Amino acid sequence: MQFRRLFASLKFRIVAMAVLTGIVAALGTATIVLDVTQREVQRMLLANDRDDRERVAALMAGKLETLKNSLVAVARQARSEVFWDAHRAERLLLDQPVLGALFDVVFMAATDGRMLAHVERGRPSQELPSIADRDYFRRAMQSDQPVVSEPLRSKVTLDPVLVVAVPVIGADGRTQGVLAGALRLQSGNLFSDGTGAAHEGARDLVMDRQGRLLSHSDRRRVLGRAQDEPGLAAVFDRWQASGSPIETVGTSELSQDYLVSMAGIPLSDWMLVRVMPREHALAPMAPARRPACPPARAAGAAAGLLAGLVAWATVRPIARLRDRAQRMLQADDAPAERWPDGSGEIGAMSQAFQLLLSQRERQREAAQDLLQQLHAVLDNAEVGIALSRNGRFEIVSRQFCAIFGCEREQAVGQPTRMIYPSDEAYAALSSRAEPAFLQHGLFDGEVELVRCNGELFWGHMRGRAVVPGDRSQGTIWVINDVTRAHRQHEQLSWAASHDKLTGLTNRAAFEVMLEDATARATEQPFCALFIDLDRFKQVNDTSGHAAGDALLRGIAAVLTAALRSGDTVARLGGDEFAVLLPACPAPAAQAIAEKLRSVVEAYRLEWEGCTHQVGASIGLVAVNGLHGSASQVLRAADAACYDAKRGGRNRVALATA
Repeated sequence: MQFRRLFASLKFRIVAMAVLTGIVAALGTATIVLDVTQREVQRMLLANDRDDRERVAALMAGKLETLKNSLVAVARQARSEVFWDAHRAERLLLDQPVLGALFDVVFMAATDGRMLAHVERGRPSQELPSIADRDYFRRAMQSDQPVVSEPLRSKVTLDPVLVVAVPVIGADGRTQGVLAGALRLQSGNLFSDGTGAAHEGARDLVMDRQGRLLSHSDRRRVLGRAQDEPGLAAVFDRWQASGSPIETVGTSELSQDYLVSMAGIPLSDWMLVRVMPREHALAPMAPARRPACPPARAAGAAAGLLAGLVAWATVRPIARLRDRAQRMLQADDAPAERWPDGSGEIGAMSQAFQLLLSQRERQREAAQDLLQQLHAVLDNAEVGIALSRNGRFEIVSRQFCAIFGCEREQAVGQPTRMIYPSDEAYAALSSRAEPAFLQHGLFDGEVELVRCNGELFWGHMRGRAVVPGDRSQGTIWVINDVTRAHRQHEQLSWAASHDKLTGLTNRAAFEVMLEDATARATEQPFCALFIDLDRFKQVNDTSGHAAGDALLRGIAAVLTAALRSGDTVARLGGDEFAVLLPACPAPAAQAIAEKLRSVVEAYRLEWEGCTHQVGASIGLVAVNGLHGSASQVLRAADAACYDAKRGGRNRVALATA
């Protein structure tokens, strides 16, 4: 009976709970510390493996750049005569031992794809197949930069190879031929910096965007499929679904019981990958847990004992309060809720708690009534309204839910990040809103937002702190969907600066750009081109204006494709075009102008059984601060274009000083 009373007493329960809590807290803390430590070790392992892939990828990029630069250096030394004499071409390759050391095979080909010389490991070969059908050859002939081929089979050895090809440009700016070097994929020369397994069970490989294996720890797997690699399939599928980005920032994750680390190789379309079984990757973590268990148990026992002693000393006054309560109950038959308001501790505590609970209930009812009134006001507003505090929505209106396509329960209590399409967009708004709140006390602007179904739209947001100057008390946001007006504004802005027929920059916008560039030409010289099509009137006269419009659109497309990414081509009107070449010296601009003339001359329009072809007379002017305005630049370019027409049409003329 005494033991039953002991077990039922509040004092025993508090002491027992304290002991149990101390033991559980100590053991739980030890377990949490171990788990956190293991997660940190795991994170460090993933980070180290990711960093290792980034480092190796950078080394491979350096090697690839060395290969390109070596070919470019030799190509610059090559004279036009080597493409007329196969013996000279072969002599040139034999006199370059560096190329022989870097590549398995080096060769030279003429502009028609005919191979002139073929040297394999320092020895000339008589097998000279044509490479005119090779994609890398065609790309090299159309570019002034080194080209790296897709994986392909050698025409001589049938081995899988990669080819690095560079065009050889003559003194007249024309391509004389191609100098190329081939590397056998199975030899591992190109990827030797990172495909040797440095960890037990690891498989190192290099793949391209299509998932073809360019290198593998097991060289029999070269040109195999990456999705067939054990442990890599899921990661590869996600990578391809995201567009196969070649990111130089590495990634590392645990997937399908494997650690998969990836990093893009700069200056290429290749990914460096390491696949390692989980048990090998996380092997250093296994022994860390066993030695920590006995100390954790001892700490739990000590914590329980200490907690019990402290609890025992703490709960001793409860016995006195209990005795007084029993005496009060024996002396008064009133219900327990009618505690006397005497000087007893239990009575005073009871009265204080009853008063506190009564006040809180009244406050809760008043707050509930006020909240219902606020919701009624908000739900009748025709704009979206929300109250946010500490980065979360606390109150949202009916129209807010309608705008974002969600229920009130789905928004209240959620982070305000939910209405932004990305973390970057959320951070961008914060960077705009903070200065606005500090300077004006409110934010007012248009922001791209996202509905709950993932649909993007433009919203006009107006925010103001509930308490001016103290956003910790909350912020009121008013939101309108202005997607239609935003799109109309964008369309009007685009139409005002672009030619309706060709989609190119129009004359007005081009003159503004040219005026700005002319004003800065002293510090930033540039070149401008004026292009007038030859024999364009014949197209309109023979096949009509619809054919002329089609030809103008085609010419606009080939001009745009032939220019650099930072160049601007505009249609000034009729068959007249202009090109702005920023940071382009005159010799380079001359080469670009010749390229544009060539692509225009090569363009053919098939129209109702007729083939139309035009030429291009191009005037080039170098602007270095001597021209006072954009109109002077255009007049100089126009005069040079007239000189080109007077000199026989379909040519490039340079404006005189």
